[in-house]
Amino acid sequence: MPISNNNYRTIIYKLDEVKKTFRQYKIQDDIQPTIESHFLPELLRVEKNNGYNTFSGFNNLLQLRDVSNWSLCTRQGLKPTGINHFYSTDLFIENDRLLCILYYPKEGQIIELNVFREFYPCKKSGIPERVREITQSIAHKKEI
Repeated sequence: MPISNNNYRTIIYKLDEVKKTFRQYKIQDDIQPTIESHFLPELLRVEKNNGYNTFSGFNNLLQLRDVSNWSLCTRQGLKPTGINHFYSTDLFIENDRLLCILYYPKEGQIIELNVFREFYPCKKSGIPERVREITQSIAHKKEI
């Protein structure tokens, strides 16, 4: 099913803490509540993939603070989209698989999660190309 490049929600997280192996972000307080922001945790981390896990081919991991112990939290691999500072991953909210395009400038003070509810189902072979098109559209809007 084709989706509009404008049919998504942007959720902004601000930098909260920086350590050697991760950068922790806290959800911005002044956002409009949406289904996606309601089910996303208050804290998330972007960490380097140290290789001691089942993720291969990912340099960075997105870790969602969905339980009280960080070591048990949900981790997702961040796939580069081919455009600087943009990564893609899947999120699972209310048993739905959602596409998430993450804008993550490594030294920036914020990260943006662009969540697309109606991305799936689409043909598996066309996913990378469609993700690249959507990312280019977001980057163009940001004038990057």
